[in-house]
Amino acid sequence: MPNARNASNWTRKYAKYSVTAVLALLAVVVLLVDGQTETAKAAPASCPKFRVVHNDKIGNVSFPAGYYDVTLLNSSRLTCAQSTKLFQEFLQDWDGKLRSPWVLTQSGNKRTFSAGRGSDKGFTATPSNGGGGGGGGGSTGASCPGYFTVVRSDSIGSFYVPAGRYRISLLSSRLSCSKATNLFQEFLLDFDGKLPKPWRLSKASATFYKSTNPTVGFNINKAYDPAPNPDKNRRYARCAGTFQVLHNDRIGALNLPKGPYYIYVGNKTGLSCSAASDYFREFLNRTDGRLPKPWKLNAAKARFRAGPGGYVFRVQKA
Repeated sequence: MPNARNASNWTRKYAKYSVTAVLALLAVVVLLVDGQTETAKAAPASCPKFRVVHNDKIGNVSFPAGYYDVTLLNSSRLTCAQSTKLFQEFLQDWDGKLRSPWVLTQSGNKRTFSAGRGSDKGFTATPSNGGGGGGGGGSTGASCPGYFTVVRSDSIGSFYVPAGRYRISLLSSRLSCSKATNLFQEFLLDFDGKLPKPWRLSKASATFYKSTNPTVGFNINKAYDPAPNPDKNRRYARCAGTFQVLHNDRIGALNLPKGPYYIYVGNKTGLSCSAASDYFREFLNRTDGRLPKPWKLNAAKARFRAGPGGYVFRVQKA
């Protein structure tokens, strides 16, 4: 029969093994739980649809105008809000080169943005079959009608502007399209490449803005879609892309079957395409069918005018 000393040693020995076994079991449980947690976190996640307003390109990858299904590669490393801001930034990129470490690849209809080759931080964008919600990309959306043509390659200081057609987009309604066009022409003609005060240039996004008020200004971007066509008398210019009326609707005496519509803005009133779209959306949302003052509707011509000499735009079924 073991003495008391041997019994004590036996107890300590096997108690040690028991504690070790329990700790090992706990470690396995923790690893399993962590593994499940990491798997859940790493799962892809769908985001609201993103709208590309104009046909665009990023490098050699085309982005036709329309809605895109956006999916996060790893929802623990990027949020939907962040992917929207990144998508907008990449579409506004001046030279088609994404900032490090971001890269863009394409496989079929799927375009993948990732923070480095093989990284799971990023998102995919695939053309959607249906309309829908969020996003809004390609410049700022406040695009001016028509395109500005740079006849010969030029430069503004060290900022190189290749020959071609450019879309001008306003940063805010504090500047008109006609004024922005005149300013861009003036900047190109400037002999020393120095912008007049208080104007400044952000080369990365091709944005011209006032240092005293950065919300006043415009940016330029290469135009890839067909030029908006002014009507025969050139009083109107057609905005790029279309406006989607989601349901059969009406504004006063004007019937508007659901579907895509062209928006034409008056060339002489300084109304941007973005503002015209906002007004059209506002009018559709009014339950009484009446326009707010000073707006008037000519239903026969589908024309909206903000009083004599005021803003004017027309709509047409696409």
